[in-house]
Amino acid sequence: MATAPPAHRGRRAVATILLWLLVVIVCWGFAWVVAPDANAGGQCEGLGFGCTLTPQDSLALAAFFAAPVGVGTVLLGTVVALVVDRARWLPRLGGAALGTLCALCGLVLTLVLAATLVALL
Repeated sequence: MATAPPAHRGRRAVATILLWLLVVIVCWGFAWVVAPDANAGGQCEGLGFGCTLTPQDSLALAAFFAAPVGVGTVLLGTVVALVVDRARWLPRLGGAALGTLCALCGLVLTLVLAATLVALL
């Protein structure tokens, strides 16, 4: 006989997904703060003509492309978490474990969807 899933498991799963996003944002922010704002060796700064972005600018450019992936991960991970909770699948998983699993599923689904859209264009 299966045990009943813990109460409020769906809410905890969604909170865990948002917490993982917050962890990624804080780590990126720390990396941006400690990254140098000038290139080593006097290399010119910018894009093109043999110049390269500074480490700080590279992180800002990466955030520009990573922001839609983060939003997609949260949205799709939340949908997966709510479907799993409503269908009472994986009843032994707690909210945090379910949220982590759904965040990973949301990330994979977002990347597959983005690759499919790029391939179609």
